[in-house]
Amino acid sequence: MENSVNEMDINAQQAFVKFVKCCLIPEKADRFAKLSETKNGQRKILDSLNHHFESAIRSNAIRSSSYDKFLDSPCFVFHSPLGFGAEFDSVREAYDKLSIEDGWLILLRDGSIGIHRPEARWDDEKLIADQLTFTNSQLPGRRKA
Repeated sequence: MENSVNEMDINAQQAFVKFVKCCLIPEKADRFAKLSETKNGQRKILDSLNHHFESAIRSNAIRSSSYDKFLDSPCFVFHSPLGFGAEFDSVREAYDKLSIEDGWLILLRDGSIGIHRPEARWDDEKLIADQLTFTNSQLPGRRKA
């Protein structure tokens, strides 16, 4: 199935909404999507990454796999000090920047896969993706050589 919009052309807010709609429980997904529409709402989302976001993740969206397959993929970072949807050239670069931080979310730029680290629980970092995206052989957002 082909998308009508190039997935690399979506902005951070659109990627965030796509991600929450497929990976969070529906009532929380709707709330987060609505909050993402305003600057004040985006601040609330960033604050929620510490405590409330984790409980909204669908259990069937949590993956047990390494990040190696998409470390070179461009991404958005959602973290209070960096803001809502800071752009990074690669997940590797973002992860290195956030390595000693917590309370953040890294999303591939197409909104298909995320990594969440809750506050003060580095050992509970989660790789999150819907089943359809995760089983595709070509990971979305990956740069072509």
